[in-house]
Amino acid sequence: MLRLAPAGPKAARLRGAAIVAALGGAMVAVPTAAQDATYRDHPFLIFDEEDSRTADVALADLDGDGDLDVAAANGRHWPQQDWIFFNEGGGRLLEAAPLGARRSASYTIRLGDLDNDGDFDAVVVRDSLAAQVYLNDGAGAFTYGGAIPDSAAPARSGTLADLNGDGMLDLVIATRRKPDRIHFGTGGGSFGGPVVMPDDGFGSTGIVADDIDGDGDTDLIFARRDGAPSVIFLNRDKGDFTPVPLEGSEGDHRKPAAADFDGDGRKDVVLVSTGGEHVVYRQTDAVSFERAATFGQSGERIQAIAAGDLDGDGDVDLVAGADGENLVYRNDGSGRFVRETLPGLSADTYGVALGDMNGDGRLDVVFANSDAPNQVLLGLDTEQD
Repeated sequence: MLRLAPAGPKAARLRGAAIVAALGGAMVAVPTAAQDATYRDHPFLIFDEEDSRTADVALADLDGDGDLDVAAANGRHWPQQDWIFFNEGGGRLLEAAPLGARRSASYTIRLGDLDNDGDFDAVVVRDSLAAQVYLNDGAGAFTYGGAIPDSAAPARSGTLADLNGDGMLDLVIATRRKPDRIHFGTGGGSFGGPVVMPDDGFGSTGIVADDIDGDGDTDLIFARRDGAPSVIFLNRDKGDFTPVPLEGSEGDHRKPAAADFDGDGRKDVVLVSTGGEHVVYRQTDAVSFERAATFGQSGERIQAIAAGDLDGDGDVDLVAGADGENLVYRNDGSGRFVRETLPGLSADTYGVALGDMNGDGRLDVVFANSDAPNQVLLGLDTEQD
């Protein structure tokens, strides 16, 4: 089972802008009490080097001490070192260990218990190189577990989920110029060869695994660029998928998110773009989606998205990583959003993860930046602002 698990102080309230219609996201966690989504940045909360091309971060308790640590995939198209950053308990990442003996062009890192020993292991998905497995000893020391067979591809994203109900995590890889594929887990941290997804799509750069149609198994959403339509793959029977293209989604969509934003009990889908509008698809029944709304402002280049209840009001908000200022789209409860600017570095952000980094019950934000340090933003309540 996959366990979900990125010059002086400055506190800054999210600064509001236009209200826009949207519904989308993927629930991460819900704070226990309602509060304003206020965040603080600080020089002590940045990590990694200024020249790191970090493409992704993932959060989990990797050393068993009860707080969230950060795994970072570096390089994108160039060889750089992947890292594990250890949390001292308050959100500061004061220790780090390299992941892997070689530098490589890593794009995505995903965490889950691959060998069923009760801790979080790692899979690194790389550009044009085979995906790699690293097994955790439970204290944050990782051992290379091998390359996944025939997994080399122009990969841009990946995710871990049990797709066939056998109790083992499977790896899904989104590839830009080759068919997307699944590598089913075989146990002990091993995976089988590729099973190609049943469509002729191309241009995939982002993926979400979730039970979209509410039938109890895990479906897949792929965001696609290069003019290709994005698609939902509905899991019909233990990893047998049926594609459902999202009508009118052709364009440059980098990442998807899924959640019930309008409170009707069905999961909706958001696609974010680096050029043009971001799009909301509302689920009207178990197999149908309608293009319900667009949102955002001209010139926004959103490359990453994460979702969770940032302000404790019971609905799902969005955190967007952009090439420039990073953003929050805060839900008013009806699927309408307020656009707000986050404090911190203005960078080329490729990844974003949400989790409680300092144990105060609020969702914090971890950004993966390219050619700039990565950053943690700690959530504050109104009285601390």
